[in-house]
This record gives sequence, structure tokens and C-alpha cells, in this order.
Amino acid sequence: MSKLETLPLEHRDKTKLRRQLYGMLLFPVVVIGIFWLFLSFMFNSGFSDDSFGIYMMVAFSVLFFSVIAYIIASTAIDLKRGVKSRVSGKITDKRMHWATTGDRPVQGHKTRTRTRRSYYVYIDDEEFSVDYSYYSKARVGTDVQLDRAPKSGITLDLQVLGQVEDTHVAQKLDEEEKFLEKHIPHTRYTPKDYEALHRIWKMEIKKRLIRSSPFISIGFLMIISGFWSFVVLLFPIWAVPLFQFYRLYVAYRNYNMNKERSHKRGVPSIVEDKFALTSNRYSNSNRIILTSGPLLVNSTLYDKLFIGAKVFVYKTQYGNQPLSVVLPNGEEVHLV
Repeated sequence: MSKLETLPLEHRDKTKLRRQLYGMLLFPVVVIGIFWLFLSFMFNSGFSDDSFGIYMMVAFSVLFFSVIAYIIASTAIDLKRGVKSRVSGKITDKRMHWATTGDRPVQGHKTRTRTRRSYYVYIDDEEFSVDYSYYSKARVGTDVQLDRAPKSGITLDLQVLGQVEDTHVAQKLDEEEKFLEKHIPHTRYTPKDYEALHRIWKMEIKKRLIRSSPFISIGFLMIISGFWSFVVLLFPIWAVPLFQFYRLYVAYRNYNMNKERSHKRGVPSIVEDKFALTSNRYSNSNRIILTSGPLLVNSTLYDKLFIGAKVFVYKTQYGNQPLSVVLPNGEEVHLV
């Protein structure tokens, strides 16, 4: 269970909070200027006759500035109290969240999308929002201490603790190096491997068709509409489907050669980190970071793998496609 302490703010903590406060005080001034220009333009163009639109603008302004005022007040309270919360414990998981928002298309204009990434760490299964700089250095399984402002929740610092002695570090690195240097003989495909190969091929077909279909549809509509000049003028739109079909051909060639070869190769790897990826528009996923590269895994395999685990990743001879992971207990788990 995580340990919670209350400590006085240090000089660097106060400096960070003051910078946050000054930035939030300046931000409303800029926004008010933008609103003033926008409203002056809308009223000059007859927007004042739309009472519903005016009420919506007022409601949005009140909500927006209420949030800004709360953030400013929270930061000011933290500075006045002069204390911070320190949470100590072990990183049990990490999460990255992609929030994608878009504007509604107006008068034929395209919808603009914006993506914002948020980063979270779990200290003894309790979630905390942190900046990317802290998120990147906090690996699952390490002991950390996190300093936060109690009211505003601003992350002040995150320190990695629990470093072992140099002799133990050297011994561990030597063991890992010997493991990574292991030569794994090629192994024949099992029936499950052939099934995995077939599923990978089907997924490749679906992916390439999805990426090509918008451009093919546009080109086909121009052809049946008789706009041949546009077909010639906009010839770059055919580059995308041609490239996707080329990639599909390469995948099909690798699929056939892998079936004929009938052998897979094992790659020794060590789990360095792992995190969950969530989104408001796309399906959630789990990723592990290996010495041989990142790997997308299901929830079951994600929970079974721990930091520092020595595993074997079996890949195809052609295409370097991961097929399965052999856990330290000898269990083989297929990825697709």
C-alpha cells in the first residue's frame, strides 16, 4: 500500500506553482481578447438577432471562466498553505490516454481534429496524472516517490527510488547480457502457428483494403461521372492504393514462403516496461516494451508479464512477424 506524507513546499516547488499561476492568469486575458474580436465580428454580421446563439455563448463563457477560476484558486490555495503531499510506493502499471476531439463541419469546411495525450502512473494500484517527463522515467516495478500539490493536483516531482547496490546491478546486467546472447534453434511450426499465420494474413488484407478504399472510391466516382480530366489531374490519389496493394503483395509472398519454410525463429528478450493505451475513439490496447522492440499483447498476456521477465519471442522467417511469446514458466502464448 502506498505511503502518504505531508511536507512543506520547497523553493523549487513554489517556483513551479508560481509559474503555473502566472500562466493561468495570463491565459484568460488572451482568451478574452479572442472572444472580443469574435463577438464584435458576429454582432456586425447580424448575430445579435439570434438570441439562442447569444445565450449559448454566454453559457459557454461562464463555464469556461469558471473552470479557469477554479484552477487559479486551487493553485493559489496550495501556495498559501505551503504544503505538498508525497506518495511513496511501487509503480504497478502505466496508462496513456489519447483524447481526440473534432469540430463540426460548418458551411462545407472540413472537420478539424485535435489529439491530446494524458499520462498516468499507478502507485500501488492508485492512479495519478503526471507529465510525460515523469511518465517516461517511471517504469513498472520501480519504487518511486511522487510530490503533488494537494488542492490543484499539480505534479511537482517524481523520483525513482530503491536502487540496488552497484555489485548487484553489474551481476544482473551480466545475466541479462548472457541471456540475450543465447542462440535459439529454429523450431517447426505447430498447428496453432499455422492458424496464427492465416489470421495475420486476413488482418493484413483487411488493413490494406481499409486504407485504400477511400481513394479507390473517389477515383471510381470520378470515372463513372465522366470526369476523366480530373482522373488524370489528380493522379496522386492512385499512389496510396497502389502502395497498399504492393504491401499486400509483399505480405502474401511472405505468407506463402513462411508456410513453405515451416520454421519459426526464437529471439531472446527481456521485458523492460509495459503500459496500457486507451482512447475515446479507438479500441484500447496493451503494450510491452522488450529489448527486441515493442509488442502489442492482449490483457491476459499483459497481466502475466512482469518487468525483468526473460522470454522468447517467436517470429516468422520472412516478414519478421511476431507469432508467440514463451513465458519464463515455458507456457507459449500466441499473439493473434
